[in-house]
Amino acid sequence: MKKVALLLLSLVGGFTQADELKAPVGVRPCCAFGMDLKAQLGSVPVPFFSLENVLAADEVGTHRYNDGSESVSGSLFGFNDEVNGIIFTKLGGFIDTAHVRDTADYTYYLYQLNRDNLGLDVQVDLPVELRVRTIRWTKQDTALTEQQRLQYSAQAAALTAYRLAQWHEIAQWFGMVSVTGFKEYASAFSSEDLYSNMLGAMLARDILLKQPDACPEGFAQAMDSVFQQALEALAVQPKAVTRDVMQQLDGVWWDSSRRLPDKWVVLFRDYHLGLELKPNYPTANQALSLDAHFANQQVIEDWVSLELHASTKEKSFSELPQDLTTMPIWRAEQFQTIADFAKQNDQRTHPDK
Repeated sequence: MKKVALLLLSLVGGFTQADELKAPVGVRPCCAFGMDLKAQLGSVPVPFFSLENVLAADEVGTHRYNDGSESVSGSLFGFNDEVNGIIFTKLGGFIDTAHVRDTADYTYYLYQLNRDNLGLDVQVDLPVELRVRTIRWTKQDTALTEQQRLQYSAQAAALTAYRLAQWHEIAQWFGMVSVTGFKEYASAFSSEDLYSNMLGAMLARDILLKQPDACPEGFAQAMDSVFQQALEALAVQPKAVTRDVMQQLDGVWWDSSRRLPDKWVVLFRDYHLGLELKPNYPTANQALSLDAHFANQQVIEDWVSLELHASTKEKSFSELPQDLTTMPIWRAEQFQTIADFAKQNDQRTHPDK
């Protein structure tokens, strides 16, 4: 009922009361890299189960804000208005539509909070992903015009939403569970994830710069349009081509002989957590980037940033170096060090070794 109430808000009246908007719940269940993936529970194969994963551009359905709250089966098998999967493009390589949409939704949510909180001393806690995720705004003396507040809010929301996506990859590697009984090792640092997340942040930012008062339904409608435009600009390919390219990568980027949730269903990962990204597919060359500074060169994360506070799940991180495990708060500055630890561990345990 809460979601229905949000959707009934006027498209023309604006949506400015951030406390009425709920944070996106969880993430859209989607895709370990690969196609026609099989699964097992414990050591027992699940019969008659195969997850295709691959989509054509015209099969993604309609965007719904906060669709991560929908059922797993509905998202995976197309029972919802929204359908998610992997699409191949010539210029951007593989695009995971769930990652695009998740980060777009968080950008929209954080934008509403930024409009209220930029320049103030405020914090908001989000649901735990192994550590407590806290968005912290820092008091500033700089007075913003209304136009500056809108621009800053959109830029900062895109960056913070992308930081949340970076953290999600880390949390998956360390054993986070979103769906009871299934650790998400196979999805951690998948080669297309962060590129897709950044694309979502950029699309949402651009919508909000043009439609600063968009309500959730208006934002979702705009996402439908700009996402299709982005796929076309990246030279989206038919499903048959995606399947063919995916098949060529079997045994190199993924392993069709393994079953989810086996971590090594995915063989190739990208641990680079920078704000400038290139696609991993060799012939794709469309780079993406997010600004770390406002137009006046002020550091965005001096205004608003993501903090990860120690929680009851700290055993998950016990193998990290002591200088990290003793830190009660992690910030973006620690992310690459943690990702490098994951990379070194995976290099030692990779099945090809």
